[in-house]
Amino acid sequence: METVDRDTAKKLFEHYRRQRDGIRNKPEMASICLICGSIHIIPKADDNRKLVCRNCGFAFYRYTCSACGRTIDGRDPKNPACGECGQRVCTCGVCDCAADTVIDNKGNV
Repeated sequence: METVDRDTAKKLFEHYRRQRDGIRNKPEMASICLICGSIHIIPKADDNRKLVCRNCGFAFYRYTCSACGRTIDGRDPKNPACGECGQRVCTCGVCDCAADTVIDNKGNV
């Protein structure tokens, strides 16, 4: 996980707080909370696919797709939740569960 200085974090926070599409493609966004803007992000103890903000407690998925190797970020609208397991679906269309059911941002399967 890349760490960033406060000025860079503030600029990235302001940009991605308004427009989350593409956040998966910015490695430095793994270390920025989109709720409070904190750069104090750590891996979640019981789930290696989640990161958590030490300031506000916001937890989000961010991990590598097992099929194609791209980054999956639960804050990115292009990585919707799987309707079966709740994990995120990669832009390549793969989810780690057997169902491969995708729920879009409107709750449709």
